[in-house]
Amino acid sequence: MLRTQAESALREEEPAAVRQALAQLRDHSQATSHLASQLLSLARAEPLAGLSDEAEVVDLATVAREACAALVPEALARRADLGFEEAGPALIRARPLLIRELIANLVDNALRYAPAATVTVRTARPSPSRVLLVVEDDGPGIPPDERSRVFERFYRIRGTRGDGAGLGLAIVREIASGHGGTVELTDGPGGKGLRVEVHLPAAEAAAPTRAAGAA
Repeated sequence: MLRTQAESALREEEPAAVRQALAQLRDHSQATSHLASQLLSLARAEPLAGLSDEAEVVDLATVAREACAALVPEALARRADLGFEEAGPALIRARPLLIRELIANLVDNALRYAPAATVTVRTARPSPSRVLLVVEDDGPGIPPDERSRVFERFYRIRGTRGDGAGLGLAIVREIASGHGGTVELTDGPGGKGLRVEVHLPAAEAAAPTRAAGAA
């Protein structure tokens, strides 16, 4: 596809046609890069059948704040209002890279499917044993009867706008499950948009995983 578009652009002589062909080439290149990145994220998450020696105690609030800061340029490009709120430290035992990818996929999903929307990321510790990550937006949302299916790989709701590949929520669930957590989808603020809740064990409640053969 990319080679065909590049060859088409080279054959064009009119400046306007060249610009259009190059814009299409850019868009498809970005989509291909995004898909490759998501497939890599999925490959990292799949072997995660429980926490390993690579896990460490991290503050979910700190990881989420940094992830949001890195996504501010993307939010501005899509004319979205991206905000972050925290309610104190939210310690979990995790692989930081995967938790960062989980958050990035949730925010990226909101930006792609709810352009020019308000997207808010929150972290909290609602109980001694549980830490909560929330990503909510005021976009089109997901119908209740589709909410179980959107976790399937490459599944996209028919007629959905946006340029996603249908892998974001599959990656999120895979990573959350590997950390002993769960993911829930509900309506966003005021019944509009989407609210994603990721529940994870708090660090003190997460039993460390022993290496095989350890005493």
